[in-house]
Amino acid sequence: KNCKPIIHPTTRPSTTDGTPHPIAYTNQPTASSHHHIITATMANIGSEAATVVDAKISTFRTLQEELQTHHSDLGTLMAQRNENEMVLQELEVCEGEDDAVVYKQIGPALIKNDLEDAIDTVKKRLEFINGEINKTQTLITKKEEETQQLAVQIQEMQAAMQKAAVEAAKAVAAGNA
Repeated sequence: KNCKPIIHPTTRPSTTDGTPHPIAYTNQPTASSHHHIITATMANIGSEAATVVDAKISTFRTLQEELQTHHSDLGTLMAQRNENEMVLQELEVCEGEDDAVVYKQIGPALIKNDLEDAIDTVKKRLEFINGEINKTQTLITKKEEETQQLAVQIQEMQAAMQKAAVEAAKAVAAGNA
C-alpha cells in the first residue's frame, strides 16, 4: 500500500504465472508497511516451526509403530515361555517314573531322548526366552520414555506456534487500527 515502486536490477519477484515481475517494491518501515514485514516474518517462522513439528510427529508415529512391534514380540515370547514351562512340568512329572520314555521330534522323525537331557534342554531354552523377555521389556520401557518425551516436545512446540499466531494476529490488528 504505502511502498514505493522501484526498478531493481537483481531482485525481481515472480508474478502469479511465474514470469519475472518488472517492478520490485521497497519495504520502507512506514507504520502500515511495518506490520506486513512482521506478518511475513511470522509466517516464515510459523512455516519452519510447522515443518519441524511435522518431522517430530513423523518420528513419534515411527516410535509408536516400533512399540507395537516390540509388544507383539513380547507377546510371542511370553507364549513361548508358557509353552516351555508346561513342557518342563510334564517332564518333571515323568522324572519320578522309571519306565518313562521321552521322544524328541527332529523333522518328521521322533527320536528317543534321555529324560535328563530333555529337561536340561527345556531349562536352557527357558533361560534364553527369559533373557529375551527382559531385553524386550527394557527396550519397550526405553521406547515408551522416548515417545513420552517426544509427545511433550510436540505439545510444547504446538503451544508456542499457537501463541505466536495469536501474537501475529494481534500485531496485524494493531497495525490496521
